[in-house]
Amino acid sequence: MIILMAALPMLAIAQNSVNIKVDSVGKLATQIGEQKFKISDLKVSGALNGTDLKLLQEIVTRTKTDKKNPDECLITAIDLSGITIVESNDKGGFKTLANELPKGLFSGAKNLTKAVLPSSISAISKDCFNGCSSLVDITIPDAITVIDAGTFKDCESLAAISLPTGLKTIGNEVFEGCKNLTAIQLPDGIKDIASQAFNKCKSLKNINIPDGTEKIGSSAFKGCESLTTLTLPSSVNEIEASAFDGCTNLETIQMASVSKIGTSAFLGCKYLKTITLDNIASLGQYAFQNCTSLETVKMEGSLADVNVSAFKGCSNLKTISLPSSLQEISNHAFDECESLEEITLPNSIAKIKDSAFQKCTSLRTVQLPSSLKSLGDDAFENCSSLDSITGLTLLDEIETNVFRNCGNLRKVVLPATVKRIGSKAFSGCSLLTDIDWPAALKTIEDGAFEKCASLQSVNFPNGLKSIGSDAFKGCIQLPSVDLPVTVKEIGSSAFQDCTALTTIIINSGTPPSISGSSFKGTNASILIPKGSRAIYSADKKWSKVKGVKENK
Repeated sequence: MIILMAALPMLAIAQNSVNIKVDSVGKLATQIGEQKFKISDLKVSGALNGTDLKLLQEIVTRTKTDKKNPDECLITAIDLSGITIVESNDKGGFKTLANELPKGLFSGAKNLTKAVLPSSISAISKDCFNGCSSLVDITIPDAITVIDAGTFKDCESLAAISLPTGLKTIGNEVFEGCKNLTAIQLPDGIKDIASQAFNKCKSLKNINIPDGTEKIGSSAFKGCESLTTLTLPSSVNEIEASAFDGCTNLETIQMASVSKIGTSAFLGCKYLKTITLDNIASLGQYAFQNCTSLETVKMEGSLADVNVSAFKGCSNLKTISLPSSLQEISNHAFDECESLEEITLPNSIAKIKDSAFQKCTSLRTVQLPSSLKSLGDDAFENCSSLDSITGLTLLDEIETNVFRNCGNLRKVVLPATVKRIGSKAFSGCSLLTDIDWPAALKTIEDGAFEKCASLQSVNFPNGLKSIGSDAFKGCIQLPSVDLPVTVKEIGSSAFQDCTALTTIIINSGTPPSISGSSFKGTNASILIPKGSRAIYSADKKWSKVKGVKENK
């Protein structure tokens, strides 16, 4: 057997290692000469100015070689441990300060895999290694106290890094996008975790937050989807907006001492199960929205407001303890908390705003506090298991859709002070049989009791002026209606399809305003005051209504 092997061309890659000691400031170009693009591993020592550093930037950040010069290569390692930086402002070079690296010095050096920083510096400048996507090894001297914003941003290959013990400050976005960073040890002395510091570090599993840290900045750990557990020291008092947004595998976090939690701080942390906040004073919008595994929340402190959508979509939330300081529950705060069966509302609450408990489909009983003065639109809409609601004592209005489609609600006691029942307030409450009608009631708005199929009696108070369109439409068990003399308006389809309705008593000698469909679908006798037949017959719309008779 004859075996033929083709000769494959081999790619020649230069592996030149060069060590240069700069004899005189500004002379790096002279000493490095024509070999500047033929070096893969460069070590430089001596005093450098802005012109020297500009040359280093040119060498290190190149991403392509000249195909006409096969000896050229791209640099992969740089060692600057032996340099010092002098103050300079030479034409064509960087403006430098003593022992400070220029901003963005090696930004975009996509082939750089290893770097050793000068031992003479105390800070790493902004964006110094930003976008160095191949960097895997970085040596940071012990003297460093500050790592400025964006220093290692998008260093996608960086899996580990050792930080000096004297480090005091890490800047915004410092490790953002380091998607292979798995663990990091933060030294004592760090006061704040800056905004976006570890944003999109999606492989990060282990990180310590040192004692003395006071704040977790906005989006600091956003998108850290491998983070499963975290303990915050008692010194941490604030978690800013979106700090842990999208940490989809975070199961536990110890943060009992935190007093401020920002907007969307834990949005979408779908495996987070328990929250304990012993000193909470401020809770941002969407703080725990869509934490779908969250079962238990305990809050104490001086919190005044459960903010907009704070727990919206927490579909497994079963138990929540609210602080006695609470004054408001904001829009959608517990919307779609489908497993919440009961909640104790402290007596300090004055407002429950729009859609606060909308779609809490397991909620059965609600004792509203005697302090409650306002109940917003849709507050308990679609709470299909709700069978009892008490404590409406201070309200003067029942707002739009507030108990709409509460299909298990059987009885409602409305306070005597209520003047208005809003549109569709009890629409679809198919088991509602009895209502205590408030003495101050003036207006029943459109669809307020539509499809209340079990409603068997109404006792309208004197003073009622208006019954809106569809107000009692489809109340199929309602046998009779007695409208007080004060009623001036009956909307279209107000009693349409009330098929059991046999008697409607109108007590006003002046015909109320009606629509042609106000009593459509009923066979009721409509009894008007004795001696008023001529007036009713003269009314264009009333003259077409069937079954109108004078009351005896």
